[in-house]
Amino acid sequence: MANWYCRQLDKPKTCWYPDLPKLPDREQRWFTQEEASQIINAAKGQYRVLFHLASRTGMRCGELCALRVEDLALDHGVIEVTRSVWHGIEGPTKTKAGKRTVYLDSEAVSMLRQYLAGRQTGRVFQSRAGRPLVSTDITQGQLKPICKRLGIARGGMHAFRHGRVSHMRVNAIPDDFVKSQVGRSSLRITSIYTHFEHKQKREMAERLLSCTQSSNLYSTVN
Repeated sequence: MANWYCRQLDKPKTCWYPDLPKLPDREQRWFTQEEASQIINAAKGQYRVLFHLASRTGMRCGELCALRVEDLALDHGVIEVTRSVWHGIEGPTKTKAGKRTVYLDSEAVSMLRQYLAGRQTGRVFQSRAGRPLVSTDITQGQLKPICKRLGIARGGMHAFRHGRVSHMRVNAIPDDFVKSQVGRSSLRITSIYTHFEHKQKREMAERLLSCTQSSNLYSTVN
């Protein structure tokens, strides 16, 4: 639009040099499997179940806060994600891909059965007033104090999501299944959520060495 006006006034073309935001130097905080287990074991009541599901499903915090008992099909070991909560207000999922079926492992199914104790309706997680939980309250009131007590680096609810994606990918779970479970439509975005521990990187380097040696041996023989 600015250049259109310049042409009308017979002025030189305007060149824009926007100030782009600086990229963060540090890697996004993510919980390793060991850290997630420590946090879950240290949590109490509904927060223990909440953190367990966050770690085992990679669901967004808003999706977990919006969960209703009716969304759970525990006989089939799945959760139907259909809504989300943002600043305490319930609405649709963040993206079209966010509306999905999430598969639970048997341990998560057992924990949910015990926690619900036969309850068939209502919110899975809620405040004392019966309202949806709020992400900032969970992080500031529960998660970060637990991290401090455990002596591990603090992280928010999103750190569980990053940790879950990383755990799936390091275990060679097919990318299409990873995308479907965390509600992402692009592998590029999913890759941003992938992190590896130092030990895992060392193991992969040694695995590649073994593959290289095997390939060289095959070439020598032939």
